[in-house]
Amino acid sequence: MSGKKYIIEGGVPLKGEVKISGAKNAVIKEIAASLLTHGQLTLENVPAISDVEVDLEIIKSLGVEISRSPGVLILRPRISLENEVPAELSCQSRGSIIVMGPLLAREGRVSLPAPGGCAIGERPLDRHLAGLESLGAKFEVKKDRIIGSTKGLRGGRVVFKKNTVMGTENVVLAAVLAEGETEILGAAQEPEVEDLIHLLNEMGALIERDPENPRILRIQGVQSLRGAKHRVLPDRNEAVTFAVAAAITGGDVLLTNLITADLTAFLAKLQKIGVSWEVVGKNLRVFVKESSVFEPVEIETSPHPGFMTDWQQPLTVLLTQSKGSSLVHETVYEDRWKYLTELKKFGAQIELFTPSQLGRDFVPDDYEFNWEGSGEPKSVAKISGPTPLKGAKVQITDLRAGAALVLAALAAQGKSEVSGVEHIERGYENFEQKLKALGARIE
Repeated sequence: MSGKKYIIEGGVPLKGEVKISGAKNAVIKEIAASLLTHGQLTLENVPAISDVEVDLEIIKSLGVEISRSPGVLILRPRISLENEVPAELSCQSRGSIIVMGPLLAREGRVSLPAPGGCAIGERPLDRHLAGLESLGAKFEVKKDRIIGSTKGLRGGRVVFKKNTVMGTENVVLAAVLAEGETEILGAAQEPEVEDLIHLLNEMGALIERDPENPRILRIQGVQSLRGAKHRVLPDRNEAVTFAVAAAITGGDVLLTNLITADLTAFLAKLQKIGVSWEVVGKNLRVFVKESSVFEPVEIETSPHPGFMTDWQQPLTVLLTQSKGSSLVHETVYEDRWKYLTELKKFGAQIELFTPSQLGRDFVPDDYEFNWEGSGEPKSVAKISGPTPLKGAKVQITDLRAGAALVLAALAAQGKSEVSGVEHIERGYENFEQKLKALGARIE
């Protein structure tokens, strides 16, 4: 990929209508579900993003035939599949990890190059392996790859002490074809997990959540799964990005093709800040009244139904325009603040603190990551505002940070140069075109 960049002339209120694309975090796992059937899987509302392209290359290398038209994928797996993921593909997408469950279930073996170059962190992968071991898989972790094998998966009891979205999904994808019943305690309940479960049940799987405790999943293994047709749910992270774009530019934008119920925690904070919104049929209108003054808020990220970690960056940018001090406490990923250095180039005033520096207790068990550093993590950002943002030259480090820096550039007076656009293209479909249609000056 060439190093692409956006040139953005800020200070233009965004107005109009934007259609939200299918969810990156759902479609990647649903593509992997094609490995579980001999039938044809049709996925609709598929976003045209680079992460999907890499994942299609991965399943193609494993023996799945692919045909497509705009927004639609038709996946037809061969009777017997390859079980080795090519090294050159493994590190381009986290999607490579998610083929472990299906390949163990279908082929009894998986060979995955160690996803060393991906910013995943050591721990979450341990949760995947431990979960699959509970179903009878054995793993050999070598320097350059992970080899998993099984003589046949059996239902078992999987306990996740901390939330893991992909860990839950990997175990679910394995357990649907395992012999007997699997019970997952501490199962993630994000909407994207629900969407995958919905697809698998359409394919003939038997998965249900405990009505009393939604963190418990029960899966009755079946002999085989059939093909299905499924519409990928809308991307709530993209919806949040465009909602903040409307708010920070003082605009008025109607978001279509989204599920407002999945944004409850975000919309509650938006209201407290002083941004107006209304649900119009199945759409969401986000706008700023002329007399509005943005108020500071406190936010703590947490698993669904809480305030999602991916929403932290866009909202932090918006909080630079609030009157007073806001606090954002990141509890899901220890390393989600890299973008602050770049955000400060626009003139944002943000400092990072450990919990006890702000008079709070640091309880490691309250964090979704396993803290292995010394002392306490700098997990709380204090944002002072309102600060006028000015055009800057910045570099994107990861997907959500990229969206946040574009939001800052849209709000800033003057011209900005945002490099590393390929990170944004991993998860946002036609980002530049959608912004242009709302009146943004972006090239």
